[in-house]
Amino acid sequence: MSRRPTVVFAGGGSGGHIYPNLAICERLLEIDERATSHFLVSTRAIDHRILATPEARRAVANATHLPVMPPPRRPDRIPAWIGAWRRTSRLIGPLIRRDAIDAVIATGGFVSVPAVRAARRAGVPVALVNLDAVPGRANRWMARTAGKVFSACDLDMRPDAERISLPLRRAAVDRHAASEARARLGLQPDLPTLLVCGGSQGARSVNAMMEVLAGRLPRPERGAAPWQVLHLTGEADEARLREAYRGAGRTAVVMAFLDEMGLAWSSADLAISRAGASSVAEVRAHGVPTIFMPYPHHRDRHQWHNAAPLVDAGGAVVVDDVADPEAGAVHVLKTLEPLMADNQRRDDMSAALRRDPPPDAAMTVARWAASQL
Repeated sequence: MSRRPTVVFAGGGSGGHIYPNLAICERLLEIDERATSHFLVSTRAIDHRILATPEARRAVANATHLPVMPPPRRPDRIPAWIGAWRRTSRLIGPLIRRDAIDAVIATGGFVSVPAVRAARRAGVPVALVNLDAVPGRANRWMARTAGKVFSACDLDMRPDAERISLPLRRAAVDRHAASEARARLGLQPDLPTLLVCGGSQGARSVNAMMEVLAGRLPRPERGAAPWQVLHLTGEADEARLREAYRGAGRTAVVMAFLDEMGLAWSSADLAISRAGASSVAEVRAHGVPTIFMPYPHHRDRHQWHNAAPLVDAGGAVVVDDVADPEAGAVHVLKTLEPLMADNQRRDDMSAALRRDPPPDAAMTVARWAASQL
């Protein structure tokens, strides 16, 4: 029996690193059904949860959860980090040699670095997929060593990088009629819908702000339909937010996670969202007017940079994430209330987002992978 060609997909620690790899893997299997995959991810709970979904089980043949950790900021944690790196290296090197890997695709971050290092030593072709508008330290290093680089932004160290948008899964880009999507999610089919999401792991500060805002969302003018809410909270805040909306008398569906994000975006007339690369790409793909609340603690402020093209196009606005939930609710409501009341402005924002849709980035990277098999 002939050997099946194998591609390693390296990236973990968040949905923003795993979901693009799933998208590329989906397209690769569409191109070459002989191909098989091995995902290298972290030991974090989010990695286990994503790879346990039916979607991932269909695409991912094998997975290894690596003990590698992000570089520590505290000196007393450096020995543990070194130990984790060594254990990871002992796992990856033999895996690449044993499975005769044909190519490695890395979506960046701390999980990707040891995989790229081992692949380069073994002479295995490597492609880096840089997704953030401001690449982090790991991606800057890998950009210098990878044979092929795909990037969402220009990279000074790799002027030959091929520009792409973010690879999106079929489940994230599939479009549905709004009434159908709402019904499948347990929402009222005919009510305007506000989607609130904080990325694959939720956003605690956005959740706290919405807990305050639940009772202050504007009530409809006479004869107008009331707005309902679809809120993806992450595990920690699900029960508390469900109770907040119930106590406020607001129709809402609260879920910890939703893998079929195409349903969520199809149901939405307006959104409040973090500005991770995946979220920004999904907003653009579905044309949903969005209030972005970038994660405020990244030193490079890359989520502001991620959102900037959509803001400049007129399809989104940015509101700073204020630490105090009460102040944050007041701050966001100043932008949210006029948008909820202005159908024409939302239509104009949606039209701006839908102009010049980018090519299928997942298919672009998958074609490179197929060429290595």
